Parts: sequence; structure tokens; C-alpha cells
Amino acid sequence: MRGTSHGRRLGAVVCAAMVLSVSASASALTAGSSPSPASASAPTAAGAATRAVAAPAAAPVARAAPGTPGVPQSPVEVYRENFENGTGPIPVLLDEYTGAPPVNATYTADPNWLDPAQCNGIILSQSGEDQPDCASASSAAMLDLRDMAGVLGQVGGAADPTVNHAVSAWTAGDPGADLTEFATVEPIPLVSENRFITFSVDVAAINCFASGPRLEFYLTGSGPEIPTFTSPIDPCTDPRAQTYPGRKEVEAGSFPSNGSVLFTGTSVGIRMVNANGGGGGNDHAFDNVGILDVTPQLDKEFNPPTISQNAVSQLTFTVTNTSELAAKTGFSLTDALPAGVVVASSPNASTTCGNGTVTATPGSSSVSLANGGLTTGTASCVFMVDVTAADAGTYPNTPADLALVGLDPPATATLTVTAPAGPSLVKRAAEASFSTGQQLHYSYRVTNNADEPLTGVAVTDNGPGTPVVTCPSGTLAPGASVTCTALYTATAADATAGTIVNRATVTGTTGAGTPLSATSNAVVVPLRSLAVTKAAVEPVFSAAGQTLRYVYRVTNTGRAQLGAVTVTDDGPGTPAVICPPTVLAPGASVRCVASYVTTAADVEAGQVVNKATATGSDVQGGPARAVSATVTVPYRAFRADLAVDKTGPATARPGERLTYTLTVTNNGPADSTGWTVTDPLPAALTGTRTLSPGCEIESATLTCTGTELADGDSVTLQVSGILSPGGTAVTNTATVTGRDPDPDPENNTSTLVTTIPSVEIVKKQNGPASVRAGATVSYTITVRNTGSSPTTAAFTDDLSRLLDDAAYNDDATATSGRVDYGEPVLSWEGTLAAGGSATIEFSVTTDRRTFGDLRLDNTVTSPTPGSNCPTNHPDTRCTTHGTVITKDKDKTARPGPQRQTRPGVRQERPVDARPIDTPSMLG
Repeated sequence: MRGTSHGRRLGAVVCAAMVLSVSASASALTAGSSPSPASASAPTAAGAATRAVAAPAAAPVARAAPGTPGVPQSPVEVYRENFENGTGPIPVLLDEYTGAPPVNATYTADPNWLDPAQCNGIILSQSGEDQPDCASASSAAMLDLRDMAGVLGQVGGAADPTVNHAVSAWTAGDPGADLTEFATVEPIPLVSENRFITFSVDVAAINCFASGPRLEFYLTGSGPEIPTFTSPIDPCTDPRAQTYPGRKEVEAGSFPSNGSVLFTGTSVGIRMVNANGGGGGNDHAFDNVGILDVTPQLDKEFNPPTISQNAVSQLTFTVTNTSELAAKTGFSLTDALPAGVVVASSPNASTTCGNGTVTATPGSSSVSLANGGLTTGTASCVFMVDVTAADAGTYPNTPADLALVGLDPPATATLTVTAPAGPSLVKRAAEASFSTGQQLHYSYRVTNNADEPLTGVAVTDNGPGTPVVTCPSGTLAPGASVTCTALYTATAADATAGTIVNRATVTGTTGAGTPLSATSNAVVVPLRSLAVTKAAVEPVFSAAGQTLRYVYRVTNTGRAQLGAVTVTDDGPGTPAVICPPTVLAPGASVRCVASYVTTAADVEAGQVVNKATATGSDVQGGPARAVSATVTVPYRAFRADLAVDKTGPATARPGERLTYTLTVTNNGPADSTGWTVTDPLPAALTGTRTLSPGCEIESATLTCTGTELADGDSVTLQVSGILSPGGTAVTNTATVTGRDPDPDPENNTSTLVTTIPSVEIVKKQNGPASVRAGATVSYTITVRNTGSSPTTAAFTDDLSRLLDDAAYNDDATATSGRVDYGEPVLSWEGTLAAGGSATIEFSVTTDRRTFGDLRLDNTVTSPTPGSNCPTNHPDTRCTTHGTVITKDKDKTARPGPQRQTRPGVRQERPVDARPIDTPSMLG
């Protein structure tokens, strides 16, 4: 249903186009972002009232703070609208609402998303009142909207979810695709520049069996709109959503966008577009619209933090994403190294930050990374370079030494350089994690820090399996270094322990014969392991074309953080498995989903059998893999003969409310596992409604669903509507379908035709109802077309019950059409315009001497469809009643000549053979 009334308005505001202070040349889209839809309409001017919500959070200012490298932290909330400012039990429209100081934000949308007659754009609560326009369109809609507002209160952690307010949309009509459903009118101020910005929103959806919303977010401004997403938000299909039980199941959750923008401006506006423009399903509500600062955290460290003069330390910068794991592209850093620290002669510079460009020149006092990036789902990346220092001392590398774009500064990192006293040993593992049977590659960097040569240099590893270390032979000169290597194959015992931890020891002898030794740093390699379980929601299937739903739970059973988690299904049709982008910490799990539509081949096979394989990888791409147990969904050949019977009024008049009853019966031989009734309601019915459980009216179609229906059982449903003027009949067909094979599809539909009278006939006896013998009685018959189009009408008037006491005067006339008389029947036929009428008049003269029943009763009948005077059931307006008043002497015939017969008039009745009452004749 569509409408234009927006109900009672609480105030007015003029909405202007949102202006965004953004330097388009300095703004960077995230990888994979799609352009703004060309058909998306700009926000329009609309009314608002002076209201307020909680003031927005202050935008974060970049400051030096140590993070936890590789562990994403939560985004910082810059602004949040919860629609709770001054709202109460009375619903208001989105454009009637104003946020709190100091921003006093106002909002708008395209007209169809602000139309209460379509149940769109309404801010309400579960315990509040109905919105009048929406309630008149659908009482079921109001229940759904209030339920979703309550569920969003649960999602947002409200103390009393029933009073939580949300913006709702039930799409009683078809709003249209890619239209604006929510937009700020004025820009929202920010404090800092060069920040990564994205959005978050809480969304609930109901009636997901039809369709869900597809919400897309854009930054709006003076230049082209900037998308902050790579895929729309739809709680019906998003694995991040949870199911909330109730009157109906509601899918809901809190959804950050999966894209971000490197933002250089100081104010920002947002626009939310719904790519689903249909009215079938697409029923949803949203709350807690937030602007999030998702700037990654930069951390750095020297490894090892203490070296001897001229030795090498690896300077590592770790860029850690925020927990929503949106893509971040275009960040950069330049680090001015502490005075005395320079890039080593072999920089060994590298980065895992996307396509970032590294600058690290040997001997240079600065390093930089330009155009770094984090892809969607990536927790962190690193930039590494080897540095050295010739002089002993302490070298702090502070935040002031860094020039950053799109990054939060780290805490101070300090390199300590000591005078050489003997050998030093640094141990590293090439692998970030391990799995059982994997070969690990260890390297050992031995440096002679003494001022004399070392001989007999040897390295011993004290880890599991005591791997044999191989070193180049020869004497190690003062200040020289050498790299040794070892291999180790991880065992099941290592997997049980969860980590491989070991150190190494170097020994050597000076020229004077003095033995020297040193112990390396500890190297910890965690286990890389996954587990996956699979379950089918439906325990059986009974026919081709049924949907089976699968749920997969992937768990990180190791000690290493895993990303790029995917699940593949080897079942028929290889159903696509949807997993949210995530990084699994040790012990964490993620829920994935898939669906599959059964085929005739599955019915023939008697079952659907499949299993799933989960994969993930550590920061270096080391793979983890797990296979689920096999899941079997058997075929059960249920056969249930479902029948539907529709009953209702045979005739009706415009303005009447018609009630139809639909009876669904299971004729067996088995129980039905589920059924659906669809009934496209005629356009002639308005104000349709149903109170039957499991029934809804959407897009002028009644849809009722049920689960089990036992053999022999029935269920009764009802729907009603008000009959509109026009037309001669209303035809209505209901159809029932089941989940199980139906042996008799012929009884799956039922049609009812309700006749609408459109030809109104009224007959009147002019003058008094009782007349004396010999009087002339006139009659008027009016035929009126009450329909909306021309029609041909006809009637017959059998005068037999008049002519036993009277004679037809052969004087019938008609204002239009043709009137005929063939004794004893008067007939008329003619064409009437819409609203037009015809008047037919005739008369009879009663007999002076009466021999009939002394009654002037007469009925008009009409064969015209939609007439109120059908042959079998005419109404009272089709009949006249009169009587003839006589004296006793008028009841007896007198001698004399018989009455002459007039052409075309009834034949004279024979003289009554009864004896003559002489005294009566003589008076």
C-alpha cells in the first residue's frame, strides 16, 4: 500500500544538502570499494522537531601509546545516534527528529522511506503507541516494527529493551532500489585530520523468508560520494547476526562497515542507501548509527633491544588493525632514527603491508613506508629493517621522531649499544607457527664482540629433539659475524605441548686459550591448528526443491593467531559457505553458514551426504586445515494430499466488509511436515486484514504458513476486506502448497466468485395501495446503472397476477431502450451509461366486476448479471403489492354483451357461470 499522508507532524525544519570538508585528492578509498549507485537519489527537504540525543563522543586525537602488536583493539566511537532524545510512547518520523547539542543533528530520507502509510521512517518503541497511518495499512506491520525495536534494545544492551527507540521500515509498498533511507542534513565535526573513518549500525530484520535489506554507507560531501563498504549489510544473510526468538524470529546484530576511508577533513556526513527496493520482505529497523575512528595502531621495537657496537638489531614496525578488520589503504610513516643509529649495510628491509613502498638506504638516518595497506580481515602487518650503531650508548626512538599519516603513534622504543666483551648469539625461527610433521628452519647469528679472534666456534640448541646446528668452519675475526642453521621436524608431543620453546648456546676460544660462551634469546613457536564441526538444521528432506541449511563452527585449537579462515563443502552442488572476515585468536571460534536446494538426483540417491574442510593461515601464510565429520540428511518420502476450500458471501454491495474463510485439510495418507497458503487478494478489496496465526498480507497477497498438519486434520484461516465500487463480480482464488509430495494437486486451489449488483431495478405502484373496482392504476419501473462503465440491462414483468383483476391499457412507455408486450408479459431492454437510468411506465384498469383474488401483486425479474432482481431471489424493491376494494354487487356477473378484445391486449375472460345474485344486481 502506498500513501502520501505523513500523519501528525511535531514541527518543521528546512533540510539543506550536507557539506563535507574533505580534500578529494587526499581521500583514499579502501581496496575493493564499489562506486556510489548512479540511481541513488539525493536527500530531500523535510520537516523536523527540536529534539536531542546524547552528545557525540569527542573525536580521538592521535597520541603516543603502546599497543599490543598484532592484537586488534576496538574502534573509537566519534559519533552515535540512538534516537532516544525526548522520544516517548508516541511515534515520530525520522525527519521530525533532532539530535542533542552541540551538534543538533537532523536527518532526512527519500519520500518513500519517510511515508508512514508504507510503514517507513517511523521512530518507535516496543511498548509505545501505534502510528495511525501505518496501523490503518496493516496491524501486523505495527507488531513487527515494535518487536524489532525491542530486539535492537537487546542488541544495544538497553536496561529495558521495550522502551528502546529505533527507525523502522515495513515497506508496505515498493519504495524503489538505491534510495536514501537515512542521511545527515548538516556535517558532523571531527577533531583530528588524517584518520581512518568508517561506520557502524545496529540492524534487525524480520520476515527474512522473503528478502532482507541491503544497506550501503557513503560519505557525502562537495565532491563524489565515497563508499565505505565492499558488500551491503543484510542481517538475514550476514553470519554476524544472531536469531532472537519471539512472536516471530528476528535476525539482528551490530554491524561495522567492512571498508574505511583515510579522511583528511574536519567534518563528515553520512548517507545510508537501501539497495533492496522491493516490498516483499525488506522489513527492518536500525538504531545506534555511529561514526567510528578505525585508525590502526603503530608499534615498534628493536630486536634484540641490546647489541654490541656495530652489531645489527632488527627495527620492526607493527601496524595493527582495529577489531572490525576493515580494509585500510594509504597509511605512511617516516622514522628519523636517533642520532648515531643508521640503516645497516645489508638493510634486509621488507614489508607485509600490502603494496607499500619501503625506503631504507644503507647508512641513512631515516626509514619510511609509503602507501601501506591492510586488506579486509587482516589483523596486522609489519615493516622491518636492520639498523646498527658504532658507539656504545642508549638511543631512544620517540614519537616525535615519526611523521605519520593514518596511524596512531607508538610509545618510545630504545636501542642499547654496549662495548664488546665476547660472542653474542641471536636465534630466529623462519616459521611463525607449526603443525605436526612440519619442518622448522632455525638460524643463529654469532657475532665476535671481543677484540681478538675466536676459534672453535660451535652452537648447541637445547630445544626439543636437540637439533644439530651447522656452522661454517674457521676463525671468527673481531667484530665479524657468521650464521649457523638447523632443521627440526615438529612431533605430536610438540602439538600436545602447544608450543616449541628453545634457546641456543655458542662457545669459542680466544687466542690465549680462554673459553667464551653466550646464550641466545628464547624462541617460541606456537602450534597452528584448526577444528571444524558441521551440522544440518533440517533432519530430513522429502522432495526435490527443498532448502537444506548447514551451520559450521571453526575453532582455533592451536596457540597461533589465524587469519584467512575459509570453509569449503564437498557435498552435492558444492554449496558456498559464508564466513565473516575474522582473525581467530587461540581458542576463538567463528560461525559459518551455507544452504543447498535438493534435486531429483538427491531423491533418487535417498540422502544428501557431505562434509566440510576448514582452512586458515598464520601471519606468514602457514596453512592450517581440518575436516569435519560426515553429515547425512536422509530422504523421507512423505505424501500428504493437501486441499483448500474457500467460502464467503455469494453477493455483496460496495462498502461492505467481506469475510472469506479458507479451510486447509490434510487428506493423508501421511502427516504434512509443512504447508503454505497464498491468496492474491482482488484489487476491489481495500483495508484487507487477517488475524489468523501464521498469516500476513504483503503486496496485496495473503500468505499463511504452518508446520505439521496431521492426517485428517484441518486448519481454518480468515481474511477480510472492504468492497470498492465498480465491477460486477469479485473472483478470488486460494492455493495451498506443501513441503511433501501431493498425490492429488487438483484440490490445491479453490475459487470463489462474489457477485456485485450493478443494475438496480425499483418498481412502484403509483397512488394508494388499495383502489376501487374500475379504477386505473399506474406503475413506474426505474432501471439504474450503478456501475462505473456502460452496461446492457433487461427485465420481464409477468402481469398475470394483475390481469385476473384488471386489464392492461397497452400504454407502456420508456425514456430509453425498447419496451414490448406479449400477453401477459411486459419486457424491456436497453443500454445504460455509467450512472444512467431508464424509466418505464404503464397502467391497468381494474375490472368493475372482479373475479380474481382482489390482489394487485406483481414482481419484476431480470437476467442481467449484477441485477438486484434475479429470477430466484429478487429483493423487495422488485415487487409491488395492492388490493381492489369492491362492493358485494360487484362480485357477480350481469347479463349483457361480452367485453370486446383489443388488439395486443389480453383476451377477455369467459363470463362467470355462477348464479346471478338478483337482489345485488337490483341494488
